[in-house]
Amino acid sequence: MKSKYTKSERAILRELATAAWNAELNDSLKGLYEAFGQWADGGMNAFELSDRIHVFHDGIARELYKRYTMLDGSIAVARAVALGLIGEDALRGALAEKLAPAIKAFRTNAKRDL
Repeated sequence: MKSKYTKSERAILRELATAAWNAELNDSLKGLYEAFGQWADGGMNAFELSDRIHVFHDGIARELYKRYTMLDGSIAVARAVALGLIGEDALRGALAEKLAPAIKAFRTNAKRDL
């Protein structure tokens, strides 16, 4: 089955999906970073911090891993653009046109979820 994306577009999609994954993971790590601060200040003990790390690893970190390794790159990128994780200006020419319907669908669904 022939892909509707060119080789260079697939490379761009992989690069953008990785950037989106990084952005989402960075955002998700903020809570864990705060937990380390609480631990360092004596606000929680090592067991509590360890539990938070475990919850993070088995929760959002695993979900993000699955999202960005199992989803087709075009879907992951369209979702990321719709959520503002990646600027729409990162898409050029035909790739922007090809992803436009999926971006629109994700934006519509995001508005409904508010």
